[in-house]
Amino acid sequence: MWIVWLLGAGAAILAIWIVWKTAPRLSTAGRMQFWKAALALLYLYLCTALLLYAVYGVWASAPPQAAQPPKQLPTCAPSSALAVKDFDPDRLAVGATLLNIRVLGCGFESDDKLAFNGSDRQFTFIDASQLVVGIAAADLAAPGSLTVVVTKSAATSAGLLRVAPSPEPVWWFFGWHWQFTDELRFLVMVLLTGALGSSVFALKSFADYLGNEKLSESWFTFYLIQPIEGAGIAFVFYVVVRGGFFSGTSTDLKTVNMFGVCAIAALAGMFSDTAFQKLNEVFVTMFRSNVTDARTGKIDGPKAGPNVDSGASNDGQGT
Repeated sequence: MWIVWLLGAGAAILAIWIVWKTAPRLSTAGRMQFWKAALALLYLYLCTALLLYAVYGVWASAPPQAAQPPKQLPTCAPSSALAVKDFDPDRLAVGATLLNIRVLGCGFESDDKLAFNGSDRQFTFIDASQLVVGIAAADLAAPGSLTVVVTKSAATSAGLLRVAPSPEPVWWFFGWHWQFTDELRFLVMVLLTGALGSSVFALKSFADYLGNEKLSESWFTFYLIQPIEGAGIAFVFYVVVRGGFFSGTSTDLKTVNMFGVCAIAALAGMFSDTAFQKLNEVFVTMFRSNVTDARTGKIDGPKAGPNVDSGASNDGQGT
């Protein structure tokens, strides 16, 4: 995959060099130097590739699966008394999708009764050392212990099956890995998709103005800071949306759509100027002051003029 990306970057830089050498009609006044154009393109290209890989890694992150070796059947004498000795697996996670477990012990019979926390369950009799019983979603709704009781006419035996909290997902990135909560996972996705959207927009802007022979020197810095700006704007937008629409409930993460969150973050990164103006409007509406500021020489924040086309100005090449 990385060979394809590098070949693509090399081809793009070669195209820039051809434009620089074979377009004598292009005015050199204010035109971006070749090395700066190549550096900006390579930077945006690598940013886009790394961000795509990072977004995929975070999206596909999953809790680590603790491998449990198959349990050996207990050794039982032919006339052993009823006894629940172990479970396979012996630990379940909250929200797991496991369908069946094995109850291991001695003295089981097909007409025994089995109960989870006092609730009777149907089971499949395998032999005197193992029973197979299904696990319901309600059994794994919360951490704790399930009391498994096997009863026959004159004997009873019980064991505890542990239900542990679901482990946090792990994000792998080029050999490094981080384990984070679901809330932090949402936040990382917002930062990455915001930067990705901004990088894609910057690449489009670069290609458009290179093709129109208007790639000017003054916008080199713009392309360097664009991915970082997109991540920052996406983060602020996410905080405003979460704080305004999803606060005060205990099921925030379950009601938030990952696709919707990432779409908003990517769009905020792509159209950061428009998003910035919207945030400015929200702030002015919420914290409007009737006090006149008498200070002189103070720098005000960016303001949109009455005839500004925010979509054109956002790419750094609008006139």
